[in-house]
Amino acid sequence: MRPRPTLPLPLPLPLALPLALPLAFTLTLALSLIPRPAFACGAAYPGGPVMCDYPRKPTAASSGLPVARLSASYAFTSTTLLFGDGRRADLTRHAVFGSAQIPLSRSGAISGQIGAGGVGGGELVHGAARDTIGPGFAGFVGVAGRVVDGRGALPFVQLTATLSSTHALTRTDSRGTRTDFDLRLGAVAGKTIGDVFTPYVTARAFGGPIYWRFDGNDVTGTDLYKYQVGGGLSLALFDRRLDVFAEGIALGERGIAAGIGTTFF
Repeated sequence: MRPRPTLPLPLPLPLALPLALPLAFTLTLALSLIPRPAFACGAAYPGGPVMCDYPRKPTAASSGLPVARLSASYAFTSTTLLFGDGRRADLTRHAVFGSAQIPLSRSGAISGQIGAGGVGGGELVHGAARDTIGPGFAGFVGVAGRVVDGRGALPFVQLTATLSSTHALTRTDSRGTRTDFDLRLGAVAGKTIGDVFTPYVTARAFGGPIYWRFDGNDVTGTDLYKYQVGGGLSLALFDRRLDVFAEGIALGERGIAAGIGTTFF
């Protein structure tokens, strides 16, 4: 069995900018939580908690709850794909995203998000062949619910669900396309220190079909590693209106992600 590709360092800069930013979206949610103050501050897909939703003292111009959050992020992924009959390909990919998030409950404990971005580069290595990836388009929609507040010594715990799709060109001697669909369920646990610094750990499970033309044949594949385990940190700045995050995934589908966001109250 060929060893998994190593994570290249330093990583090249993304080669593409987000193709679109969402203007509006509607999410329906069959979930009810008891209203309570919000504590967790977060990042966005592809990593971290979803909303910056610290409790704030109401002012004449603010209810203390976030109205919306806009963010931009970069993600590098390294994994292995299976296409049946012993066929496999090692994937590395660079992508950038823009997203919008809004609270879906009065307490801010439930949040929704939608976003889009671009696949800027990468490779699919199978045997002696090396296919380049990109440009391409990615879009996603998701929801997150905080189930533990993180009061006292307890951490906060947030559950997430994200549905995404990616479509990108692949090239060797001729051009082809690769299309992925992905449903990702996750949990994030962390602790906010001083209302500013939030270290967290995360675990996610996912799956979905991958459509590609492999060695001249149309095939349907899936990920070898259908999970992620890792951690990261989020830092809130300027009275919690700006946040930055970084995340590393060491087990399963490996990768790194980083981003910046601004929250409107």
